[in-house]
Amino acid sequence: MTFKHIENSIDNLQCQKLQARLLLISLLCMIHASGLLIDTFASETVSDDEISVLAVGDITISSRMTPLIERNGAGAFFQGTATLIQSADIATASLNASISERGEPRYGIEHPFRSAPGLGRALANAGFDAVSLATPHIMDFGFEALEDTITELEWYNVKPIGAGTDAKTAKLPAWVSIGVGETEPGQVALLAYYRGDAFARYTEDPLAYAVYSEMTEAVKQAQTEAALVIVWLHWGSQGGAGDEAIGRQRIFAHALINAGADIVLCQQLHTFGGIELYQGKPIVYSLSDFIYDTYDKQHSHIVIPKATFKVGVLKSIELIPILTDPPKTPVRPGKPADPSLKPEIENQFPSILTGEAAIKTLQDYQRRCAELKTEVFIENERGWIR
Repeated sequence: MTFKHIENSIDNLQCQKLQARLLLISLLCMIHASGLLIDTFASETVSDDEISVLAVGDITISSRMTPLIERNGAGAFFQGTATLIQSADIATASLNASISERGEPRYGIEHPFRSAPGLGRALANAGFDAVSLATPHIMDFGFEALEDTITELEWYNVKPIGAGTDAKTAKLPAWVSIGVGETEPGQVALLAYYRGDAFARYTEDPLAYAVYSEMTEAVKQAQTEAALVIVWLHWGSQGGAGDEAIGRQRIFAHALINAGADIVLCQQLHTFGGIELYQGKPIVYSLSDFIYDTYDKQHSHIVIPKATFKVGVLKSIELIPILTDPPKTPVRPGKPADPSLKPEIENQFPSILTGEAAIKTLQDYQRRCAELKTEVFIENERGWIR
């Protein structure tokens, strides 16, 4: 082939490309003129500077669940909610059990909890970015089990927060990078703290304990670099209903918001509360149990909040009604489920509620939030705080 032939071939190729581009532009213009073009690009531009945060409550698993994990994998726990969890920019949970095969149960703990390995991978696959380890049962099997937990989570790129190899590490924030806009990714800081009772025996454990001055100072430092600051605050003992369940948590939560936190997740064992808006920022007063081993849950109909922030300002909170497990026996907190029902356990994991059950669950949550002077709107089987 001569040079002239090559030159002509290149010219023809460039001409074809130009024609294709012109055809595409014409086609888009025709579709837009006919009103058929969905404004996808506009919606993406609007959401570029938005960050959504989804949180679920305690995940408490013991060796009773090991046969299920070995047979089906720990991913079975999240089959009904993984799509929802993955829809958020940041998804976080309260992990109330270690992930290990090492360690011995501590003296005096009546019901120790420890999951078989594999849960870390399942958490990652479900879409969780970070989990709080500042929880009542994380040290049930001692430091070795905690070390294994941190190792497994980090291996699957799930950030552990509120616990570490030493007390200093436990207090450090976890940083999660997300894409925001067309420039550098945003950095979201997560902190987690645990407050046991006044007579806690294991204060030397490498957990981030809820010391007022330390928490507020850590939040102040984190918010200077973070697009958002998320704080977990686990009050170990079980509370009652309404304001009684909130207790002194409210003082701490307000202080954390004043220090610069954008959302505070106040968890209590087996407790389900509402959402307070303080200084325009959400405080979630306990998300109850998301997964609670083989036990009947005190609250089998709960709500998962998904908060959306735009340039650090709360835009809305979507409230998704969840069935954590179908009621099997009358509620008996702390009592195991009927052994005859254990073969059905594989069908007892969280799923999204629909229909009348969803509406009733949201109406119940609407009342809980009203006690905190927060208005909830119910639309199409979802609740909204705007």
